[in-house]
Amino acid sequence: MMHGSPLRSRPWIRVFGAPILIAVATSIGLLAALLWGEIGKYVAWVTVGCPVPVISWAWLRRDRTAKPS
Repeated sequence: MMHGSPLRSRPWIRVFGAPILIAVATSIGLLAALLWGEIGKYVAWVTVGCPVPVISWAWLRRDRTAKPS
């Protein structure tokens, strides 16, 4: 019988889950730009650009939590 939450049994997913998803999305975007023609160009813009808002959100969140209230 397992005790604890399911996330405790897989701590790596909490650390590496988001970077893996971003890497997969970016790879799909790069392949879409090469293989899907005109539609792939727009898919690539969205997927390759997705790390920018994610990094911005993480930066803003970090700055907000680092400052004492």
